[in-house]
Amino acid sequence: MNNPTIKDRVNNYLYEKQLSRFARPFAAYLGQILMFHRIVQPDGGQRLPENQLYEVTPQILRDVIKFYRQQGFDFISLDEMMDRINGKKSANRFVSFTFDDGYTDTLTTAMPVLKEENIPFCMYVTTDFPDRKAMFWWDILEETLVKHEEVSFALDDKDYCISTRTLDEKRKAFQTICSLVMKSPVGVSAAWRAVFSLFHVDYSAYTERLALSWDQIIEMSRNPLVTIGAHTCSHPPLAGLSEEEARDEMGKSMEIIRQKIGLDVVHFSYPYGSKLDVTDREARLAARLGFHSAVTTETGNVYQNHHKKAMLLPRLNVNRDTWRRDLKLAVDGCLAQTLNRS
Repeated sequence: MNNPTIKDRVNNYLYEKQLSRFARPFAAYLGQILMFHRIVQPDGGQRLPENQLYEVTPQILRDVIKFYRQQGFDFISLDEMMDRINGKKSANRFVSFTFDDGYTDTLTTAMPVLKEENIPFCMYVTTDFPDRKAMFWWDILEETLVKHEEVSFALDDKDYCISTRTLDEKRKAFQTICSLVMKSPVGVSAAWRAVFSLFHVDYSAYTERLALSWDQIIEMSRNPLVTIGAHTCSHPPLAGLSEEEARDEMGKSMEIIRQKIGLDVVHFSYPYGSKLDVTDREARLAARLGFHSAVTTETGNVYQNHHKKAMLLPRLNVNRDTWRRDLKLAVDGCLAQTLNRS
């Protein structure tokens, strides 16, 4: 399961041979938006790499900041980013830091580093987390698979019994179960509850431990470095919803956050965010709701002509294993400059 993809092999070759520098003269982008989820220090327990794709350590966060300082980038807010996309001139390229979901460690672990380094950032909040209505299914699934040598559940009128004795089996089970749930006609939340029904999971304990409270979000919003954005209410794949359902998820999260923090909410992040999860319909809805920007998880740099597609902005995921390679290729404008450009 660890075999590199063709894309990884190409990226590794370009990075190791230092060939990406030859793309620099042709890299006419304005800047980049970085995507983070969790900033955590490993505790030494068994983990699944699939979940760790969205975790980096505080030291990596510091190293990323140092990397962009060495490149001469400006660290700017999303409001400033939109000004530049819409024509404000600057001699330097920019980087904007964003954090998805509303994890507690964004406040407790990431924010002290970002305050010390004077780095503005946006945190996109999924409102069902501070409202204590939703569960962190990806963390619950990982812990369930790590603890058990077999998992059984019924979903969509079919019974499943999956061996999870070895690490490879646990990883394969993680991917298989995620795929089954995301495709389930009963909806994501109901499907996850079906999967976990036999394990007597205390969903609230996970949410209390992992998700920020509204008091904490309000506290963060008072800091001038922090922008609070919306990330729907329940974190569904929007393209799988009806137009009315998708609009409600987006619009209600915007309004709930505005009421809680007393500030306008004009930036949005699509859950999951791939081309399968975000279509032109969602982009139109975001624009109609009054968002100034909306970000995806599609890889790419930000260009001047993104002012025409501000509701479909690309980001760069900061991966703990490959961040140096990925960010170096993107800064050089190699590969990433040709993606999500128009």
